[in-house]
Amino acid sequence: MRSKWIFSMRSVILLLLLIVINFRAWCFEVRLSTTVPTQGDTLAVEIKGVERGSKYSCWFNAREYPVHYTDRGSLRTLIGLPYNFVPGRYAVLILEKAVGKKMRREYELLTVNRKVFPVSYVKFSAEKMQLIASSLNEREKGLITSALRIEKEKQNWQGEFILPVEGMIVGEYGVKRMVGRQFLWAHKGVDLKVPEDTPVRAANSGEVILAEEGFYLHGKTVMIDHGQGVTTIYLHLKSVNVTKLDKVTKGQIIGNVGETGLATGPHLHWGLYIHGVPVDPLSWVEREY
Repeated sequence: MRSKWIFSMRSVILLLLLIVINFRAWCFEVRLSTTVPTQGDTLAVEIKGVERGSKYSCWFNAREYPVHYTDRGSLRTLIGLPYNFVPGRYAVLILEKAVGKKMRREYELLTVNRKVFPVSYVKFSAEKMQLIASSLNEREKGLITSALRIEKEKQNWQGEFILPVEGMIVGEYGVKRMVGRQFLWAHKGVDLKVPEDTPVRAANSGEVILAEEGFYLHGKTVMIDHGQGVTTIYLHLKSVNVTKLDKVTKGQIIGNVGETGLATGPHLHWGLYIHGVPVDPLSWVEREY
């Protein structure tokens, strides 16, 4: 009688193990880097337990985001929350499509919190103010917008990003720029004040997708594609040391600090974009994605 009871218990345990194994094989796991991001943050969505041959998609705020494989074998989506993102309760939806199988989905909820951005009153000379209204700006805005559409599968960056220059922050991300009572724009990056000619280093490894010396508003500009929708931009340079399609490594000198374009003194404007959305670049220096 005891042997039959032991055999029965073993059967139950084996059955439970099979159920757990099959359940794990059936379900994929979704992890968010945070469930309480703020405006300006980057949200990382990792999908674990993925099956080769299945197709996954990520939806957030009525937009589909590309998913890419990481070196850990999982899938990841990066979502940029700009300074003007509407705070509130949201859901991340992950869909899995496999041939001959029913579509599977997972939801993860999060709350985007408001962040208070300061107001900055600036003064430009009459000559600099003319740059803002110049029709010549349309060309450079178009080139920058086109470069931000580049999406490459391979992740070129490794580890945390570095500051391109070591200087005092004189313009924060998201700050509202005002000239008198006129609102100009919200700042899409950070301004780092350093002496003219200070070498500017690539914040991480990637490929140069823009190296322009003829921009009026942005000044001499470099843009680097780091892969998987991550792009950095470097503005107001005095000189550019790279050309388009150059491969660069983290810390490599790509130019020198200047005050070209709409600048009131020598400094570097450094910005970081996720799928074309400007986020706070300092968060990428403080943590690894």
